[in-house]
Amino acid sequence: MKLKNLLIAFMGILTVATVTSCTGNSGSQETAQEEIKIGGSSEGYPIMEILADAYKNNSIKITFMPSSQSSGGIRGVQDGLINIGVISKELTAAETPENFKYIPIVKNFLVLITNENVKGVSNLSTEQIQSIYNGTISNWKELGGPDAKIVLLDIPEDETEKEILRENILGENLQVISTAIIFQEDDEILEAVATTPYSIGVMPNSEELKEFSINILSINNTFPNKVNIQNGKYKMSQTIGIIFSPEPTSGTQEFIDFVVSQEAKEKLELANYIVVDKN
Repeated sequence: MKLKNLLIAFMGILTVATVTSCTGNSGSQETAQEEIKIGGSSEGYPIMEILADAYKNNSIKITFMPSSQSSGGIRGVQDGLINIGVISKELTAAETPENFKYIPIVKNFLVLITNENVKGVSNLSTEQIQSIYNGTISNWKELGGPDAKIVLLDIPEDETEKEILRENILGENLQVISTAIIFQEDDEILEAVATTPYSIGVMPNSEELKEFSINILSINNTFPNKVNIQNGKYKMSQTIGIIFSPEPTSGTQEFIDFVVSQEAKEKLELANYIVVDKN
């Protein structure tokens, strides 16, 4: 009987210890994080990812929703589905929804890239690019390159990059050759150019360009870089910004404050972006 009583007492102590242990662990758990949802233009995701990685706040969880377009970023904020919308063009006051706030962050340039097998072609004129896109020029040897068919990788007409390409190079009425291969996302263009012999395409400048063996071409003898964007010689550029509610959550406001900080500016400049002066 004594042995039985001792066993019961031991089991009781063990149970109390287990409950106490669980209670202690729950008390030491981290407080719940506030989630900030970011969505919109895929072109701006690399910029926002740099900022999200640099932002050190354990109480904030930053989630990137599936990318779409600038219009999706605006609508997502209006509908309350996301906290911050990413915009890949500069919004005018008339284009910004009433009472919503828009902040331009960086200027980025588009680059014309070719597969590494395209040797002997480092510069193209406006007319030559037009001829590639409409099929008038179909072999690289016509441009001083190898005797190989040009493979054109293109983007949809409703993408901001295509609008910039038409505004500065192609013109509104040029009919793109039917054999052009259409890709929906920028990273698809980069990977496709890198892996498709004798291909050419346009995409925004990004850190990822350094990870692939591709050629970056100059246009009209002007190379795409920060200096030529700032002096106006290189025309193909876009503004990346964000849009958010007039009454953001406290966590969202804290992150936005970081986005416009000197620390964030330095991070973006290190990544070769041209930070927009917000004063």
